Amino acid sequence: MPLTIRKATPDDAPLLVRVIDMASGGVVPTLWAEMASPDMDGFGVGLTLVAAEDGDFSYRNGFIAERNGTELGGLIGYVLPTTPQPAGPDVPEVFVGIEELAQLVPGHWYINFMAAVPEERRQGVGAALLNEAEEQARDRSCPGLALIVTASNEKAISVYRRAGYTERARRPFDLSDFGTGPTEAVLMVKEFD
Repeated sequence: MPLTIRKATPDDAPLLVRVIDMASGGVVPTLWAEMASPDMDGFGVGLTLVAAEDGDFSYRNGFIAERNGTELGGLIGYVLPTTPQPAGPDVPEVFVGIEELAQLVPGHWYINFMAAVPEERRQGVGAALLNEAEEQARDRSCPGLALIVTASNEKAISVYRRAGYTERARRPFDLSDFGTGPTEAVLMVKEFD
């Protein structure tokens, strides 16, 4: 059976939270856990954000890769504002550099999170999701695509380079509080002709 990509629905919220977890190396769910009320955990916060009708994490920004009804991975992406927006006071300090990088590519279609489930990696899921992102960007007449990856994720950087992305800028990205250590956030861009 061929791999297909479809728009996410509210029922896909658990998979999209998993995608965010995998793509962020657990950093985002850890921050969600810190935001959680006593009766909710980080996963619950994530489900609430992803099930919402609006917001960057909303399922409305999600796409699901599947084969024969089996979910293989997903992405969350959207068009960045054409007028850069400075990081608000609610942005955790660790993500300020990422916000600064996103401001460098106004109007681009931004791949915020993308991941394949572990048992489906190296099976074309990532390539299919990148193709979907490009189709979404072209349909919206964006000047190109953008994503941010950690400098320590050399495999992902290599994949993105093969897909036509080039490095645009870097910012410090200190993940010491999350057990990873300091690295850099790398803005990669694929411009259209």
